Amino acid sequence: MTAPDTPHPTSPAGQLAAQVASLERTVVRANLPGNLDGLLAHHILGDQPVSFTWNVAPTPQWLHDNQDRLAYAPSLAVLGYALAKFASAASQSARRHLIEWMPALMRKDPFQADGVTFVNDPRQVVGLALAVNAIGDSAPEARTWMAGILADPRVRTATALLGIFHQHARHLLAVPAGHRPDPHDLHDPVDLAGLHWLASTDRGMHPFDANTLRDLRARLLGGLILGQADPSSAPRAALLLAAAAHIVTASVDDLILGHSHVGLLLSRFEDAMRQWRYDSDALERPIRWEITSEREVQNIVWLMLRPVFDDLIDEETLHKLGHSTYRADFAIPSLGLLIEVKYARKAADFKIFEKEIIQDYVGYLTDNEPYRKLAVFVYDESASVQEHGTTRNALLKLPDVTDVIIVSRPSHVPTPARPKR
Repeated sequence: MTAPDTPHPTSPAGQLAAQVASLERTVVRANLPGNLDGLLAHHILGDQPVSFTWNVAPTPQWLHDNQDRLAYAPSLAVLGYALAKFASAASQSARRHLIEWMPALMRKDPFQADGVTFVNDPRQVVGLALAVNAIGDSAPEARTWMAGILADPRVRTATALLGIFHQHARHLLAVPAGHRPDPHDLHDPVDLAGLHWLASTDRGMHPFDANTLRDLRARLLGGLILGQADPSSAPRAALLLAAAAHIVTASVDDLILGHSHVGLLLSRFEDAMRQWRYDSDALERPIRWEITSEREVQNIVWLMLRPVFDDLIDEETLHKLGHSTYRADFAIPSLGLLIEVKYARKAADFKIFEKEIIQDYVGYLTDNEPYRKLAVFVYDESASVQEHGTTRNALLKLPDVTDVIIVSRPSHVPTPARPKR
């Protein structure tokens, strides 16, 4: 009998669990000191939890056994991974060997006619990018050499996956990226996993729009569950493991945190203001946090949302629409959500806000991926509660407005003194 908390073997969750276990077994076979497959797999997975203990760091014994191979790219790549990922007693020795033997590799032609070169081996090209970074302060010419090779038009990407690793090596060296594959042109789940990993590691890369990312993840996960992936090496298996973990985590986050949670948090604004300091004159040194403009309200909204939504952005500049430029007060890219904040000083402001928001609504949500939804938050200094329902109902008729939260000034915070016009 299957335990209640164990997925049924034939269910999608059970099939995914079985595939993950199989992928880990593939990685474990390369989990040996100085093994290039294992080192690249470790680099891909990073700090992701696995069911085994990593054992890929090159040991002093490995260095002793490979003394006569240190002028060659594979061994120098191993030392690159060692310096980038593992701090040990052998680090100084590895660094010394890199500085000593890298010039010998730099004198060789990396574009051999037979194609047998580190440029065509993802394990070596990534390891050497790490290596030249590690010795950059002592041998800056090595980094310039490696960057030049990756920019050379003779670099050929025989496979999409090799091209993805070339892109990653360029990212490690902070040099201009080449052409990024179109996910719609990829069908191998491992290629899709590689592109997913590349996008997650290089934050400077232009992000996929929400629909493309959703399609990429669905095809990748579907191919993995159905056994359509070929994890014939530890790096290929590691890419699939990294993607599966990231997608499952993102899916759980989507279930836990959604548009409704933004509205729920902001609807508690009035309760939260119970602890807002505006002391009376009875205290010797009263503390008074004044709320006089939209800027202060935005500060409070930030404090409420930022602990929950890691990707909250303030003052998100959007694309121009015609002659007009638009800027939303807040944005949460993971939810595709923009948030507009308004400050009402009098009842008549609500009618103005309705017109402004309806006008901005089109500019905010036109050609501004990933943003497809809008939430509205209004702080009402005048406590004109008779206007709240009318404005809320009017704005909620817009199909992509997820919520309209209108709150009133707490009674212990006085109306700001302003000069009469």
